[in-house]
Amino acid sequence: MIVAVALPRFPLLVAMLADGIALDTPAALTPAPGMPQIVGMCTRAADIHGVRPGLRIGEALARCPSLVLVTPDPDAVAEAHERVLVRLEDLGAGVESQEPGRACFDDAGLMRLYGGRDNVLRRVRGVLPVGADGRIGAAPTRFAAQQAARQADPRTPLVIEHHEISTFLAPLSAERLPVTPSLAHALWDVGIRTIGAVAALPHAAALERMGFDGLAAWRIARGESDGPIRARQPPEPLEARCRFDEPIGTIGTIEVAARLLIAELATTARLRGTSLRTLQLRARLADGGSWTHNIALREASTDPERLALAAFASLGQIGAPVSELAIRTDASGGHAARQLTLERPEHTERNRRVREAISQIHSALGDDAIMRAIPLESWSHLPERQWALVPYDISLSHGPHE
Repeated sequence: MIVAVALPRFPLLVAMLADGIALDTPAALTPAPGMPQIVGMCTRAADIHGVRPGLRIGEALARCPSLVLVTPDPDAVAEAHERVLVRLEDLGAGVESQEPGRACFDDAGLMRLYGGRDNVLRRVRGVLPVGADGRIGAAPTRFAAQQAARQADPRTPLVIEHHEISTFLAPLSAERLPVTPSLAHALWDVGIRTIGAVAALPHAAALERMGFDGLAAWRIARGESDGPIRARQPPEPLEARCRFDEPIGTIGTIEVAARLLIAELATTARLRGTSLRTLQLRARLADGGSWTHNIALREASTDPERLALAAFASLGQIGAPVSELAIRTDASGGHAARQLTLERPEHTERNRRVREAISQIHSALGDDAIMRAIPLESWSHLPERQWALVPYDISLSHGPHE
């Protein structure tokens, strides 16, 4: 059986707790900087007043004048979600991570350990955050378990046996199936509104209406297996952060700070004999809230230049001044492979000697013996704002031409 966990309105819940807002308050998430001015997730108290995700902020306030607008905090959401996953893994489960507040695992390995499914589900309930309205569902397939978690009572896990899947899924909306929005609209237009109606389609009709990409959803609707659990590899987190005395709004300065953080992470991973598999860029915004962007690297690496190129493409999405920049990474990769390049032998030897000399100076006199000047805000009239001195990092050196 697949066990699924669902924490409803998780991003909103975390943001409200961070701001000290009571959970029974009519509240909704505000849009991220630069996004359309519509509200996001809403509390049940806001639902009662007719506030729904996607409403314009003005219309939402007109329906509920007491509505509290909560700034999204994806940084805190990511940390809270990671804590939930770690607690489940501490039970011995191989957890598949999904969207924040949702996860699932196969209970086959835990049944004997804890003496039956009821004890497993009791243990799972014990690790869920208190007051988060957590729901638990269990079923033979991943999709059915996820829907069981959505339908479950907060106090009682909902278990769906194999012979009950079709009956359980039939009345649910077809929009819950993993299909594209355009396909969901197409099914709605021809009167197919429920999962049961999708499952009732013959194979030929399903192929005609849903195409090859939709056949997987058709099989899921019929209660067929949707594949084994893809348990994540528990990460080996590394983090580096930089706090600014004054909020920084220029992309050039943010990139310089990001480059220094990446060099620190790459050096630490290299000393451990590992490499970086992911980058999570996190910015604390000066006007409240945070910005987060995740990058999955195609190959694990400790090359600062390659990592910087991967990170810089997304830094322009930050739409507000930054008071703190942090980069978290999963350093569970193996030794980073090096791509062979054409380079003249004299350059290789010269670079090696320079790096060795700098390393000896650092060992004898400390990291502050050699400093690098980096540009900050060239237009500033204050010299201390134009340039900054930072310890010279060998990992950023490209040779004696610097």
